[in-house]
Amino acid sequence: MGGQREIITFIILVNLILFVFIIGMVYFVSQFRKRKILYEKELAHIKMEYEKAKLQVEVDAQKETMKKIGKEIHDSVGQKLTLASIYLKKNGVSSGNYLGNNISEISELIDESLTELRQLSRTLVNAERYQTRLQDLILLETKRIQNMNGIRVEVEQNGEFDLDEDAKHNIHRIIQEFLQNSVKHAQCSQIKIDLNYEENQLQVKCSDNGVGFDLQKSNGPGVGISNMKKRVNDIKGRAEFLSRKGEGTQFTFFVPY
Repeated sequence: MGGQREIITFIILVNLILFVFIIGMVYFVSQFRKRKILYEKELAHIKMEYEKAKLQVEVDAQKETMKKIGKEIHDSVGQKLTLASIYLKKNGVSSGNYLGNNISEISELIDESLTELRQLSRTLVNAERYQTRLQDLILLETKRIQNMNGIRVEVEQNGEFDLDEDAKHNIHRIIQEFLQNSVKHAQCSQIKIDLNYEENQLQVKCSDNGVGFDLQKSNGPGVGISNMKKRVNDIKGRAEFLSRKGEGTQFTFFVPY
């Protein structure tokens, strides 16, 4: 009987030791996994902070570069254009009436270019503080066209929304391209720009009453139209182009915001 008790006691002790060992192993593996997960999270956080710091350094370097470019535009190109405008105005006073009128128009064009250069310079130097309404940029273009070409330009706006600078810049350039194409090729007497701010998008419709052209017979869109469509794509918009011979041209695009 004594031997059997010793064997049973031994078996119980062995089982108890195995049980404790298994529990210890499970605890050890569990703690190891927790520590590994925590380590991986900390490592991922360190990597993310490093990437943020690296990106911030790059952004700061780009901002500094933009500031330098902005100052160069203001100090170099801007000053030369200012002098050119002054010389033209002086010559316009002493010239004949017809020549004087032409010089006056050229001087006005230079002044408008100066305004755009100053705006660009301010944007590059301090983009956060510089804001210009889209309609003001468009009115600057339409005024020049009406003064120099005698073409009637109408701008209508329905609603208003604060667009970001990138979208505003691209929309301005698209409208500018359409106006220039109409003046050069359409032989039109009237151009219309409609800005409709809807619930989640801006609809811009540019149209003229010029000669138009047959899209089926043309050799595809010209460089100007391609540039406009590319700019629309850059701001994640969509565009519709319509033109018929003798019925003018219409370019409509939609910009989400």
